[in-house]
Amino acid sequence: MHLKEVSGKKDEKRFLSFRKKKYQSDAKFIDNNYFMLQEIFARKLHFVNSVDIFPVMVLADEGDTGNSTALNRNNVDTTEKGNAICPEDILCEAVIAYAKDLPEYIQICFFEAQEGFEDAVKIIVDHAGKIGKEHGCNRIVIGLFGHVNYGLGFLASHYDSMNSFSSLGNPEYYNRYFENLGCESVKLNTYYSYDLEHKLDRYRKLIEKLNRNYTFRTFDKKHFERDSRIYTDLNNECFPEHKYYYHREYEDDMEMLKELFLFMKEDSVFYAYHGDKPVGFIMWYPDYNELARPGEIFGTKHFFRNKLKGGKIKTAKVMEWGVLKEYRGSGLPVALVDKVQKTLSNYNCSFVESSWILDENEDSNSICTAICDERYKDYVVYEKAIV
Repeated sequence: MHLKEVSGKKDEKRFLSFRKKKYQSDAKFIDNNYFMLQEIFARKLHFVNSVDIFPVMVLADEGDTGNSTALNRNNVDTTEKGNAICPEDILCEAVIAYAKDLPEYIQICFFEAQEGFEDAVKIIVDHAGKIGKEHGCNRIVIGLFGHVNYGLGFLASHYDSMNSFSSLGNPEYYNRYFENLGCESVKLNTYYSYDLEHKLDRYRKLIEKLNRNYTFRTFDKKHFERDSRIYTDLNNECFPEHKYYYHREYEDDMEMLKELFLFMKEDSVFYAYHGDKPVGFIMWYPDYNELARPGEIFGTKHFFRNKLKGGKIKTAKVMEWGVLKEYRGSGLPVALVDKVQKTLSNYNCSFVESSWILDENEDSNSICTAICDERYKDYVVYEKAIV
């Protein structure tokens, strides 16, 4: 097996085709990242201007076979040879990325692989380490998608459940690959609520107090640039200490929000104000993956399905909230979640799922534990020191 750098349209098409074929018959997966990869290859996304991109594939050589010895689900020491594969077949692929504003890390993003090829995965990890050294990095992070706003983490539980919009779905053996290569784990949690209104009723007096002390408004698309800048400013002010977060440019979020607002409505973003000062925000949307058929690549056709069938989506996805540090002791996130809850009846959504929360984020985890019914899916990011 050997590594090949992706170069030119033919290689890019082959890279995309590998993940497309891998998931097209998967009954529990919707590909939300295919379009973003196309944009990255075309260098249409603004954030790519500040990120060095190195897409790579590991291809089979004559006589290569899969060997899943180290990948056995129960860690049983057996040798299980796979079928012979064709030379030049893709065994695994990824985009290696270096963000100048996250200089400690070299990233392995958009990873996909066949099962039983740990040696091929090691080739990519070693190659990322080499590129990382050249850029002065001291660690590899695996499962960060360029920036946390675009995605973070491999699925680490509930493999039999459909992935929600903007959340990763992957086979269990991906995690075993990186565990067996000696990577360290950074854990993330999600939460689920069956009756958010009932849970929030316990905090009604607090919410009423917050409603007296703060004002709230939705995103205003008539003033898109202004409100997009508020979103960026709040992200940059709320999350500077957040693991893997780095400064966002206005153009980055304008691009992201323009795409999301093809589906979202203005009440998918709420801002909290203390006087005239924006001090917090929350973003949510219906789980648009409920519009997709298993194995589909999410794209423009789902815009029209949303127009026709959006009211049939049953789950709301709370993507993120942020509150300025000096206001975090107020309980403001609870009032922001309450604003979302009051809009759900307009969308016929009954259930609420949170996006990932770092296990080390005690404040957000405690809030979700208080207002949600259960801890839900687990995710994990992998790190490895560059030596």
